[in-house]
Amino acid sequence: MDVLSSTRPDRETVSMNYFAYGSNMDVQQMAVRCPDAVVVGTACLPGHRFLINTHGVATVVPAQGEAVHGVLWEVSKADEASLDRYEGVKSRLYRKEIVKVRQEGGNLKAALIYLAINSQHGIPRTGYMERVVVAARHSRLPKHYVAVLDSHIQRLS
Repeated sequence: MDVLSSTRPDRETVSMNYFAYGSNMDVQQMAVRCPDAVVVGTACLPGHRFLINTHGVATVVPAQGEAVHGVLWEVSKADEASLDRYEGVKSRLYRKEIVKVRQEGGNLKAALIYLAINSQHGIPRTGYMERVVVAARHSRLPKHYVAVLDSHIQRLS
């Protein structure tokens, strides 16, 4: 491999950071959905709170003094295209935005995030929050935050 080819990545493999706060925190789900994705670590999105919308899935909304915790991934362009399809960007279920997330240790990083167009409070789809909570625990998100996620399940009981 020559020097030029090693410094100019293939268009399909150019990577970016993606912040997952819902079911995409699940490593097994992401392995299928985004085979090039690599976990960078955990991070939080300050000034927002987690919400289940009327479609029964997660989004985040602005909320002063709060923070959403999640998993920071490095994804390829092909992974991003897969996420766009899964999140329903073309059908306007979610939109993409670049936000600043704070990694463990305090470093700020720009990251892609998917925000639901519908941000009205709803009830989670059957089994959805259970998967989110398991992924949050597996990722070792802060216990107080996992309790917040778990409260969405408890409300249904």
